[in-house]
Parts: sequence; structure tokens; C-alpha cells
Amino acid sequence: MSSSSSVAVAMPDGSTSPVLLFPGAGRPLVMLWPGLGMGAHYYRPVAEALAGRGFPVAVGELRGQGESTAVARRNHQWGYHHVASQDYPLSIRAAKESLGLDAGHPTVLLTHSMGGQIGAMFLSRPEARELNVVGMMGVGSGSPYFRTFSNPERSRLRYGGYLMQGVSKVLGFWPDGALDITNYGRQSDVHLSEWARFGRSNRLTNLRDADRDYMASMRAVDVPVLLTRFSNDSYCTVESCEALARLVPARVEELPGTLGHNRWAREPQDVTERLDAFASAL
Repeated sequence: MSSSSSVAVAMPDGSTSPVLLFPGAGRPLVMLWPGLGMGAHYYRPVAEALAGRGFPVAVGELRGQGESTAVARRNHQWGYHHVASQDYPLSIRAAKESLGLDAGHPTVLLTHSMGGQIGAMFLSRPEARELNVVGMMGVGSGSPYFRTFSNPERSRLRYGGYLMQGVSKVLGFWPDGALDITNYGRQSDVHLSEWARFGRSNRLTNLRDADRDYMASMRAVDVPVLLTRFSNDSYCTVESCEALARLVPARVEELPGTLGHNRWAREPQDVTERLDAFASAL
């Protein structure tokens, strides 16, 4: 088992977000980003396996999840743009400093589900070039566009998205606890509403406080992007990956095995082997 530590990263909204750190030896930094409702600690097995292959690894938290101190309220909101433009670059910089790596040390993103949607946006930003992000591999990272799913998931995304958006508008946030029928945990109304619109249109537009046309800037991404899934992942179909690949230039690949949407993070051999090959080819 690899030794690990963490660093607390201060965010512009006053919250802090810990980044788990696993030292490696000379290979690109792997920056791992979770899916919606997932905490960083869930990914410890895959991080340890990658560190065992010589990669320094950092695991971030999506804002408001895991051990992030951000709490969504009516007067405390964030969305896709805030996480892509603030949380991603700040976490990578802090990880590199803590691991003794130069700011320009090559970095590969390993993303899960929503982490890959935000990752595609981050790749289109100047901070990704400044931090020498040389590629991204997504696992179960696709678009939530409802037309890329069959029922019952299609109906859940199409109609459930309206329900979730309506509830979060009334309350000012998506609730945790007994009312959380999705098990996503407490979520920002802005973030959840942007996700719901994305699921209806396959477009990331009208994002709160956005400083660019992300639809245009994502099409200009020129680093390798590989979107992968396991054959039994009902939350990320091949068509879902292909829909995200229409927004950011990417290859889509099905991995061997039946590890579903989440289990690969706990049984990491297939993913670590593919990530190793992907990084070695960059």
C-alpha cells in the first residue's frame, strides 16, 4: 500500500477542499476527479495502484462533495464553470507543490462520470496549458443527454431532470438526507440545473459566470482525450460517450470486464493498465 497525505486547498468561495496525495517516481502526475456524489476516498485503491506503477497521483474533490467544506445554500451557489476554472487548476497547482513537482510537470487527468464533463471544459482553458495537462482519460465519463440512453434511464434523465431542477429551485439546493432520492448528496442548485439542461440538449451553454463560449473552446482542444466505459455501465452508454466526444475531440473505447459505473475504482487493474498505456503513448 502506498503512503499518502493530503493538502487543503482554499477556494475563492471561502471553502476548502482536500486533495489526497500519493507520491510516485518520475512519471506524469495523474490528477483524478470523482463523479457526482462521490468522495475522493472512494478512489484510494486506484490511486494506490497507479502510484505503484510510478505515477504521482492526486485525487480532488468536486465542490460540496466528500470532505469539501462548501455547503450549497440559496446564497452559496456554484456551477460547472466555477469548478472547471477554479477547483481544477487550484487543486492541480497545490498537488504539484506538495509533491515537489514543477508547475509544468506533465499531467494526465483520470476522470469519472461528471468529473470528465468538467474535465473537458477545463482542457479548453488556458490554465490547462499552463499546468501542462497533456491528456485525459475518462471512465464512465459521458454526456447525460437523455437520447443516448434507453429506458428506464432515458425517462429518469428526461423527466427526473425536470423534477430535480424544480426541487432545487424551490429549496435553493438539492437536498441530502431523506429527500435525496438520487443519493447524490446536497448539491448546488446552479450546478444541478446546468446538469439537467445539459441532459436535455447535450450543450454546455448559459453557464453561470462563464468567461468563454465553452462549446467553441472545447472543440479546439488538441490534447488526446480517451473516453472509456465498461460494457455493463448503464449510467454511461457508448452513445453517451460519443455525445461527449461530439463536444470535445475524443476517442471512445469499451474496456474489457464488467465493473459497471463505479466498481473499477475499487478493483483497479483494468483501468490502471489502460491508463498506463495511454500515458506512455503521450
